[in-house]
Amino acid sequence: MASFLKDRLALLALVIALLCTWQTYANRYYLRFLPIPVSMAEIVNRDSWWIPDFEPSTPLGAIDLGDFDLRTEDGLRKTLNFIQELSPPNSDNQLPSYDGTDFEAWAKKITINPIFCTDGSYLIILAAERQGLKAREWHLLPRGWPSGQGHSVVEIFNPSTDSWQLVDAQHGAIVRGRSGEILDMVTVLKMYSEKAHKNIWMDYGPYKEQMLNGMRGASSEVYFFETDQLETPVLQLRTGTWFASVERNFGLSGHFVIGYPILMDGWTHDHRVWWSKLTAFGMAMFGGLFLIRLFRRRGTG
Repeated sequence: MASFLKDRLALLALVIALLCTWQTYANRYYLRFLPIPVSMAEIVNRDSWWIPDFEPSTPLGAIDLGDFDLRTEDGLRKTLNFIQELSPPNSDNQLPSYDGTDFEAWAKKITINPIFCTDGSYLIILAAERQGLKAREWHLLPRGWPSGQGHSVVEIFNPSTDSWQLVDAQHGAIVRGRSGEILDMVTVLKMYSEKAHKNIWMDYGPYKEQMLNGMRGASSEVYFFETDQLETPVLQLRTGTWFASVERNFGLSGHFVIGYPILMDGWTHDHRVWWSKLTAFGMAMFGGLFLIRLFRRRGTG
């Protein structure tokens, strides 16, 4: 034991490994985000075991959102309109707090208070889940992921067209291209990075005038283009634990990967996404070095 304590390299490796382990555990949420450059973003549309495009979950309740077929444009529009009529209008575009809420309390609140972007996203996810369709949430964030800021939109996978279709449910908007086709987020991000976003337009249906005049706070155009929140997009595969539950795999809730920060023009995301991976690497490297020194000591003892 005394000879081992004199092995300064082993002791240093042990200390660093323990510090890295503590930091990795403290930032384990960010460890599960996989950064992807926008040039490679298409892979998030190709489901695989390693890079899932969707996280299956079970909502913890239900809300009547009509019975309109989301695979059709008419059904999609009617569902978005239904969501608008479900909640009173507002002029506040700040994100609310969901701390301490549950599904039942949330379901009551959205019929009394104005919906926010997360509310709209979760409602369209509920509508898709009821029809057995995949739906996933995108966060559009300011640099660094400041708490309580940003915007939430949703993609629904339409098996009829074999494509993801992007909507901003809070604003009742379908995101379309110049020819009227419904766009997916990867296409939107690539168009934005290529300065071609003028070919993107928001189809508000019967609510265009109200939305542009602040019925739901800032319009979709503001979030997408004027505040440049497309510069920091995150595909978030996990909803709130109060909203839906996921299966556990190997001790984890759901798949290891829970989201994809898309790199648009340099690093604009939370630094803990990279920091957690560096500390995990340090934990493995210095932990391995410590074990090697330990076994060598035993072998020569």
